This record gives sequence, structure tokens and C-alpha cells, in this order.
Amino acid sequence: MSDLKYQKLLQLNERLRQEEELPRIPVSEASKNLVKYIGEIPDPLSHPLKAECQPNPFTSQPPGGSCCVIL
Repeated sequence: MSDLKYQKLLQLNERLRQEEELPRIPVSEASKNLVKYIGEIPDPLSHPLKAECQPNPFTSQPPGGSCCVIL
């Protein structure tokens, strides 16, 4: 085996050993943590603050009902 291939294999082996030492948690625990985090942290894009909400002028209908005008 060439020296270059041998060095690459040693590097790969070292990376795999480092990855093996990383802390692991089961997927069920990770998903529970994610659901808990999403429930605790408010998302301003999907749930704006109630005090800052203003009526949408584009959803209100004109007086006398809705109509369609073509100019």
C-alpha cells in the first residue's frame, strides 16, 4: 500500500474515533426536546404579539357588501 493511501486511512480512522466519542441521544429524546423548545419559544413570524396586531384593511368589505368593479 502506498504511503499516501496509508496516511489517508490513518486520518479517516482518527476522524471516526473522534465522531465515536461525540455524545449521542436517542431520536425520541431529541424530538421531545425539539417539541418542548418550540412550545416555549414564541415565533414572532407566525404568532405576532397581540398588542401589536392591527386589523388588516384588505380583509374588510366595503359598505353595502362586496362587489367587483372592472375599470
